[in-house]
Amino acid sequence: MNNTSRRRFIKTTAKSVALAGLTGYLAGCYKTVPEKKIHQIGLQVFTIQKPYQNDYKAALRQVAEIGYTTLELGGPMGDSLEEFLAFLKELGLRPLAGGASMSGFVESTQAVIEESLKMGKEWIICYWPWTDSKEGKTLDDWIKVAEQLNKIGEQVKKAGLKFAYHNHDLEFEITEGKIPYDILLDRTDPALVAMEIDLYWIIKGNQEPIPYFEKYPGRFPLWHVKDMDNTEERSFACVGQGIIDFPSIFERAETAGLKHMFVEHDRPEDPMECARVSFEYLNNLLNA
Repeated sequence: MNNTSRRRFIKTTAKSVALAGLTGYLAGCYKTVPEKKIHQIGLQVFTIQKPYQNDYKAALRQVAEIGYTTLELGGPMGDSLEEFLAFLKELGLRPLAGGASMSGFVESTQAVIEESLKMGKEWIICYWPWTDSKEGKTLDDWIKVAEQLNKIGEQVKKAGLKFAYHNHDLEFEITEGKIPYDILLDRTDPALVAMEIDLYWIIKGNQEPIPYFEKYPGRFPLWHVKDMDNTEERSFACVGQGIIDFPSIFERAETAGLKHMFVEHDRPEDPMECARVSFEYLNNLLNA
């Protein structure tokens, strides 16, 4: 090899090594960037109760057009279960969750399970811990609720479904020096009972979700995403139009164990518009 050829060889080899090194470096950089998790956005159908009752097909068609993909809802609408499920499939909407109050489970947990299986739901939710009002409850009453939830969760798990408990603000009213929600988390089996945390109600109960995510990681796979207005009453607001700091809360989504979220508003003035602006806010937040 003459000097000219040698110099050309060295120059070409150096470029190749540098390129290989750069490629390896860039690959290493990309590996350190976590893959962005895009969550599907669901709707608690109670949010659009009036239009849903008036014309469920028109209401659900609008829900699908907005961009929602999953639903939390009760039983089927229309003439038959088959027709209703076929319509949901046509729209690309999945009936993911639904449930009952404790009264419904006491009456027949199996009936709740059977309806959920027929609907193709994955999650069964307990929406209220009592068979009566919340008045006069003791710490021992809350301990008994935890025991009941474990029993229901075991029955639900045997049926191949998942079970979760949905909070309001009553779980955060100090009872005999304790927070009842802590009792439920401490005394329920995580393998049997998950939590569907309502972000509005925990704040209405003068607590914050993030400390719970950190103390009980992975226990909150389901979220009700509901906002709070800036009034003395601290009433409901469409998501993104109130005072709840959703960006900070969603930063802890992995710690919480978030799998599914459902937009909700208990008394919207314009249900479909509230569903739309709530979706747009969350979609922008999650895809920013």
